[in-house]
Amino acid sequence: MDGARKARMGVLVALLGGILLLFAATPGVALAAWTGAQAAIADPEGTGVVPLLNVSVANRATNDSSHVTTVQLSEDGRDWYAVPYTGEPCDWVLGGTSGHKTLLVRFGAQDGSVSPIVKTAIDVDTAGPITAAGSVTRAGADRHAFRFVVRDAGSPRVSATIVVRGHGATRRYDLGNVRTGAGKAVLRLRLPSGSYSWRVEAVDLAGWEQERQAPGVFKVK
Repeated sequence: MDGARKARMGVLVALLGGILLLFAATPGVALAAWTGAQAAIADPEGTGVVPLLNVSVANRATNDSSHVTTVQLSEDGRDWYAVPYTGEPCDWVLGGTSGHKTLLVRFGAQDGSVSPIVKTAIDVDTAGPITAAGSVTRAGADRHAFRFVVRDAGSPRVSATIVVRGHGATRRYDLGNVRTGAGKAVLRLRLPSGSYSWRVEAVDLAGWEQERQAPGVFKVK
């Protein structure tokens, strides 16, 4: 009977020792009590493209055991720039020139712990589109097919308008969003016979208007 009692006591002591060892092996749990970490580069127009390398970074973090003190930013994951954490957006200047940009964000707490890294990305387009008017051909009664080219290094789509001038009047034909590159639009003109000039006006996803235009001419018979 005494032997069985001693065996049970030995098992309980072993279990208790195992539990104590488990807690001793995980001291970082209390330090790494990050319950939230979010960050995003501001995209005011909601297009995924911004016009400048100067951006605003929204950020928010919560830690249930220590006060959040810094927001830290990096583009390479090696060099980090820290600013006091306020919960308000902070300013950042992205490196390089136009193109796809990724920013790494993490947070520091008063106890010395650092949050998981949050990645946020945006496309930067710092130059407006270039447009060129091409040929115009008949496409049926009162219809004409306009061929044109829109180039923009930073935006895959632009908002485009064909502007026609002649006989003392200017008419605008909204094409909506079109892909950059070669394009075609078939329009019903209802214009009197004569010669006209035309051009393509475009606004890219970053909000830049065309930098250069190459106009064209056509005749209505």
